[in-house]
Amino acid sequence: MATDFRPQMTSSISGITVRDDLRWRAWNGCVADLWDVSCEAGARGAYVSRTPRLFVLLGDVGEGGLDIRDAAGRQHRLDGDRRFCFVPAGYPIESFVDRLDELRHLDLHFDIATLAAQSGGRIHPCQFLSPRIGFSAPGLSPLASLIADDCAEGRRDDLYGESLVLALLVELLDLRQVAGPQPDAGLSRWQMNRVVDYVRANIVRNVSLAELASLVGLSPDHFGVAFRTAVGKTPHQFLLHCRVEMAKDMLIREQATLSAIAVDTGFSDQAHFTRVFRRLTGQTPALWRREQRIQHALAHAALVERATLHPAFIPNAPASFNRQIAT
Repeated sequence: MATDFRPQMTSSISGITVRDDLRWRAWNGCVADLWDVSCEAGARGAYVSRTPRLFVLLGDVGEGGLDIRDAAGRQHRLDGDRRFCFVPAGYPIESFVDRLDELRHLDLHFDIATLAAQSGGRIHPCQFLSPRIGFSAPGLSPLASLIADDCAEGRRDDLYGESLVLALLVELLDLRQVAGPQPDAGLSRWQMNRVVDYVRANIVRNVSLAELASLVGLSPDHFGVAFRTAVGKTPHQFLLHCRVEMAKDMLIREQATLSAIAVDTGFSDQAHFTRVFRRLTGQTPALWRREQRIQHALAHAALVERATLHPAFIPNAPASFNRQIAT
């Protein structure tokens, strides 16, 4: 059964025209939309989403593909071998079409809270923090194709799509069945929730490994290994990610100075804040704030001017998708 979750993605494109009606499905934990577009020479786009998403390049692309520029300015390639691109929430990317007249792709937008509940805690928000741009995943390809087919046909029960999404996430996140309570088995749901809640409640101070381990009744060494297994990051790396995510929210919602935000999110000073923020996002806090405000202004303009947008761009797209497309 579908929920009220809807993706909130802002995009700006040039030289790209939607060929067919947008086909989409909404399930618990995920919205999938299937796009068929025509591409002119030099076609390009810029995208940022408020929720994490998986982009899948579909069909025969021959020698063509997409060149992707990430938030740090690094170049990546999507082609017949590397069809997948995982983009965290709030992470901007640009795409440049290369030798493709037509393009079909699938976007999967994830509702992390719902997915975490569905999975009994085996899927956790920590697993959606790091970008993976231009990667190959043979185990994902048949699942993505089945999801795309369901978007195109739309005749199957929601249970079918939800099962495919969960299977895809098991493969994407490399979730493994562990037999017995081993030291490298990760953390249980209650342990993970307790640690994450504690880190967020104490985000302005440096929390020790021993302090976190004591919350869940483990030795510091055991906890360090289990946490990294569950999250893919050390506790300190996770703390920095949480601080940056909190800073992002303040950069968007408040007029506070960078130095004030640095102190309020637990960084020693503005220089430390800028250094960590740039390492994790590829941008300085000032540039990120400026670009986000531009994107939000475009999104607001899209709501005001929606009726004047050319109907060929997003036929039948749900209004709640909140997309702004400009040529």
